[in-house]
Amino acid sequence: MMTKLPDKSAVREALRAALASTLAMLAHAAKDAAEGATHEENRSEGDKDMRATEQSYIARGQAMRAEEIAEEIARLDATPVRAFRDDEAIAAGALVRVSIDGEDERVLYVVPWGGGTELDVGGTRVTVITPVSPVGRALCGRSAGDDFELTQRGAVREWVIEDVR
Repeated sequence: MMTKLPDKSAVREALRAALASTLAMLAHAAKDAAEGATHEENRSEGDKDMRATEQSYIARGQAMRAEEIAEEIARLDATPVRAFRDDEAIAAGALVRVSIDGEDERVLYVVPWGGGTELDVGGTRVTVITPVSPVGRALCGRSAGDDFELTQRGAVREWVIEDVR
């Protein structure tokens, strides 16, 4: 069955919504952790009691990750959606349909942000991959019709690039 590529603008908006949801969750978790670090129950009970310090480290880590995601959203918003010609090499911004071993078909969105995110766009599952991931590195520079082998989890699989937009 040939999966139709969804509208790239819709894919981009779905990624933006997923990143924004993650950002909201992290911001809430960072706020909770910061409140926990200063809560009366976490007050140090001796020189070896590190509860408040540990909570503050957690809060800072979550706040830093939230900042990173906010930056990713800003970069995503600043990057225009562009169409790829049939003969054009895959690069960041490409929406790609591949078949793997002639059986498994996947739709991949190659962008520098949100790698590993699974999106549902109009009933089509789209996996976000970064250009520096193993799959992203194998795809970038190739075009529709190209094939390559990629070892995943110890098994060599044949990938065919069916469509690029």
